[in-house]
Amino acid sequence: MSSVLVIEDDPEILENIGEILELQSYETLTTSSSVTGLQLAKEALPNLVICDVVMPELDGYSVLSELRQQTETATIPFIFLTGRSDRSDVRHGMELGADDYLTKPFTQEELLGAVQSCLSKYDRLSKQYEAQAQEAQSIEKQLQTSQELAEMNSVLLEKLSQGLRHPVSNITIATYMLKQNLSQKDFDRYIAILEEECARSTSLLNEVSGLQEYLNPSKINLLRGKLKVRIPL
Repeated sequence: MSSVLVIEDDPEILENIGEILELQSYETLTTSSSVTGLQLAKEALPNLVICDVVMPELDGYSVLSELRQQTETATIPFIFLTGRSDRSDVRHGMELGADDYLTKPFTQEELLGAVQSCLSKYDRLSKQYEAQAQEAQSIEKQLQTSQELAEMNSVLLEKLSQGLRHPVSNITIATYMLKQNLSQKDFDRYIAILEEECARSTSLLNEVSGLQEYLNPSKINLLRGKLKVRIPL
């Protein structure tokens, strides 16, 4: 149910508007004081404000200006009521951010038409904003995931580099020694070193290769867990 705040210092007009809106199942708040109305708008955050321009305390322009300056009330639809028909008055209200203008006297159809038009407009805008906000969040999440995947890929490469450094060094030494005149015992020892370091390197490459399969957004949570397990160096 949409809520409508009506601020009008003429008791008869205020009562009539309230009754018309309530008959259409709108939740209606009414006040003859612009100061009270401004406070109600900030506290109740209605879906629509209908406000007279000429008021004894704050005029309607001041009420609208104050609402537009507050984050919580800045987007509340606003309809002016006025006995003035001068175009400059209408333009001034629109420049302040009013959504519509009803000149007294107005019919029930004109009032309800303006109310329904404003509420429908802001409902569409709210849905569009929500969709855009969700899309922005999705894009931001994708960017964060891409950045995290890039960082994880860097971690894998670093682990691979560190893990291969020692085996490659031992393989290089063993290969050099096997070219020398060695006793059978030393020859067998360096062959064993080669076999051990080759097996170690192969195991490390297989482990890193297995982790690389998780370098995609759908498996990033699994990769986070697996990277917590230290690759033996």
